[in-house]
Amino acid sequence: MIRTAEQPKVLIIDDEMGPRESLRMLLKPNYQVHTADNVELGLQLLQENAPDAIVMDIRMPGTNGIDGLRKIREIDPYLSVIMLTGFGALETAQEALRLGANDYINKPFDAAKMREVISRNVERTVAHRKSVEAAQEIKELNQRLMGELAQKEHLASLGQASAEFVHDLSNPLTIVWGYVQILAKKLEQSGYGSSNGAGASSPRELNIIEQNVRLCRDLLTMWQSYGSTRGTRPTPLSISQIVREVVKSSGGMAVESGVELNCNICEEECTVLGEPTQLTRAIQNVIMNAIQASAEKKGSVAVSCVAKDFYADIRVEDTGYGIPAEQMSKIFEPYFTTKQGKNGTGLGLYITKKVIEDHHGSIKVESTPQVGTAFTLRLPLVAD
Repeated sequence: MIRTAEQPKVLIIDDEMGPRESLRMLLKPNYQVHTADNVELGLQLLQENAPDAIVMDIRMPGTNGIDGLRKIREIDPYLSVIMLTGFGALETAQEALRLGANDYINKPFDAAKMREVISRNVERTVAHRKSVEAAQEIKELNQRLMGELAQKEHLASLGQASAEFVHDLSNPLTIVWGYVQILAKKLEQSGYGSSNGAGASSPRELNIIEQNVRLCRDLLTMWQSYGSTRGTRPTPLSISQIVREVVKSSGGMAVESGVELNCNICEEECTVLGEPTQLTRAIQNVIMNAIQASAEKKGSVAVSCVAKDFYADIRVEDTGYGIPAEQMSKIFEPYFTTKQGKNGTGLGLYITKKVIEDHHGSIKVESTPQVGTAFTLRLPLVAD
């Protein structure tokens, strides 16, 4: 007998009280027993109680057992049904088997044999129901796994690249927007087309706009070759010059945000081996983050680039609100952001860490809540 959280259920359908009650008393110690004296009531109890086996008499007034079997099979094709037959009804019992009955027992029945038949058929029903449930669970799990796999593959091949691409373009375009605002204010203040207009200072802003538009173009070219088997060959470049240009191009955003931007960049070239567009995006991410972090407090950002014995250190310090200790371990994870509701994508530091490590460098962060944060990007120098 199957051991479950509750006793298995058996439904007895017989118009004669004697056999019906005898069966109920026989099965009561081991089963939940429900009885009906006609097929209609039996079908109602079937739908209400979901029994694990039905014992039903073949010969009953009104709807007989054969017709009742047909209706039971319409409700549950796999429920075990045992037919009770009187003497001389063997042919009818065989017909019941052809119609889907699982077993039959002659009246008067033997108690031991009845228990055995009931136990065997209850086990059959329970086993079948478990197999159906397991198959359904496997099907649903497989569908969910296939859906998640397709989603992961899509993100891996397209979504990740697209998200990084959008993020990378947002920084230079934000810079362009900042300088456009500055130019618009200067033109408004000086008078458009006047001889003493913004002509003296406009070329600098226009050069920065041109520089960042060029960066957008280089980023687009880089992402168009995404997945190509041919990688860009690293070349010697001045990391101090890249830092200087990024600081200069970030000035407009700092002014618009009310942030004081200071820099201390060594005069040496600080030559490293790398790809200029990648390093520009990495440094730009950190400086832009620092400006945004300091904007609410109208604080300051200090950027430095110094050469050590075998490496160059780019340090970006801000006076923002800092990073809580419990978030420090997550800041380099993709899509994790502390800028909830402030257009943060959670990709900036993830991209920066990946780029710096691809250039055989390292990134370190120090932060004190309510005081500020400092990032140090370390890159190996190329020997003269």
